[in-house]
Amino acid sequence: MAFVLADDAAPGRTPGGGDSIDTRLAELARAEHARAAELHAIVGAIGDPIVVVSPECAIVLANPAAESLLAPLTSRTLGALLGRFADAPAAEPAALVAGGRWQLCTTEPTPRWFDLSAYPVVVSAAGEPGYGETILILRDVTEARQREAIKDSFVGVLSHELRTPVTTIYAGSKVLARGALTLDAEARAGMLEDIHSEAEHLHRLVEDVVALTRFGEGALEIATDPVLLQRVIPSVIHSEEGRWPGGRFEAVISPDLPPVAGDMTYVEQVLRNLLANAMKYGGPSPAVRVIAEPSDHEVVVRVLDRGPGFEPDEAARLFELYYRSPNVARTMSGSGIGLFVCARLIEAMGGRIWAANRPDGGAEFGFTLRALADEG
Repeated sequence: MAFVLADDAAPGRTPGGGDSIDTRLAELARAEHARAAELHAIVGAIGDPIVVVSPECAIVLANPAAESLLAPLTSRTLGALLGRFADAPAAEPAALVAGGRWQLCTTEPTPRWFDLSAYPVVVSAAGEPGYGETILILRDVTEARQREAIKDSFVGVLSHELRTPVTTIYAGSKVLARGALTLDAEARAGMLEDIHSEAEHLHRLVEDVVALTRFGEGALEIATDPVLLQRVIPSVIHSEEGRWPGGRFEAVISPDLPPVAGDMTYVEQVLRNLLANAMKYGGPSPAVRVIAEPSDHEVVVRVLDRGPGFEPDEAARLFELYYRSPNVARTMSGSGIGLFVCARLIEAMGGRIWAANRPDGGAEFGFTLRALADEG
């Protein structure tokens, strides 16, 4: 029987027939590089800022989201990073790890809020576990905080606005039920008028709140159908005349007004809100003029009043949620919801809305909707 001896000197082979140490090390290195590349790709794709800090407080790694938050930094250190925030914790990894989680606000002119979480990397040295680098994850919670603030304001405003009509309706109905035989006709008529007025106020508030809940976080989508403003405007004015017996309404509608793209229910809601706003702030003898006319590929509707107007720098803010002009907030009740709802509805129907002071006194609230006459 013959035996074949392995050549111990054969290149790339070990005496046991395995790969050489150099080849195996090269394969391990390639695998480590591949894993590192995968890790960098994963970290880079994460939308939240991620920063890795060395035990010496130097920033050794930052993903693109973190780079945009860091730039420009005077130095790439933990202290420089935390210097971007008000009331930041101590600029040491141990302090962040001990705190676990922080909520910090940037010192920018338009501040942003971030949740900061710190995670130490456990390493072993001489058989004993210890800590090396620290991974910091920052999650932008600005929108969440804003939504929470809006929700709190909404609850406060709504509870305040509901109190008056509900109290009037409840108290008036109780008095009418108990004093049907003792109240004269004039007193009963007055109470019924108060109940009717506050019930209508409550109905309109609920309409605005329902529209408000549809907005959500993204763009509001509304189906657009042909709407004839020459029919909608007189109808809305007629309904408002009963609500404002001391006011005067006038409509100037172009005879060649084309149909517009919109939702009739929401167009009516916008007109009601604008007319009510003009009457409410139109002075002791309010008079409102509604003008509708074509212009290029749209129809322009302007609601003109004779009130005191507003400060020039308030023109854009009047359409913010819950905003009310300081000039009238102390003397007139309101929720600050109606004009915001108007702006969002008009925007969703593809139009524009604005507010401006009139040169001869009073205010103009106007909007446009897309005309359908030129569509083939």
